[in-house]
Amino acid sequence: MSGISIRLATVEDVPVMHRLLTELAGALGKLDRIRGTEQDLEQFGFGDHPRFEAMLAFKGDQAVGLAVFFYEYSTWRGTPGVYVQDLYVTSRLRGTGLGRDLLRAVRERARSLGGRYLKLTVFDGNQDAISFYQHLGFELCEDEQPLVLRD
Repeated sequence: MSGISIRLATVEDVPVMHRLLTELAGALGKLDRIRGTEQDLEQFGFGDHPRFEAMLAFKGDQAVGLAVFFYEYSTWRGTPGVYVQDLYVTSRLRGTGLGRDLLRAVRERARSLGGRYLKLTVFDGNQDAISFYQHLGFELCEDEQPLVLRD
């Protein structure tokens, strides 16, 4: 995509990451559910033991996309992979291929560290997202249902 650069996020990017994550929550109608702060992103993404990484997309100096991901290991596959926690492209650039390009950057990063698959979940009823991911080759996992244990 012309005029777009994608790179691994650094601690200096925390404010823009938080802004994009807040935009994502708003776009999903879930703004009331976002609890993470800039301090959380800094501590858990860029502290002594990082729990995630992120790719940021820029058009010039304006951040226009974000992919947050972390590494996991599948005992059934016998290989490491990546779970994509969040993927967001600003509304004016949706449909341009930027989401695909962000996922490609995540995949390349994962492969460089031995990862062999990408995994993600989609909010119920988000048919546009499901169609987008299926078009890229993702498959619905009918034998897995995510469950969450909250504090």
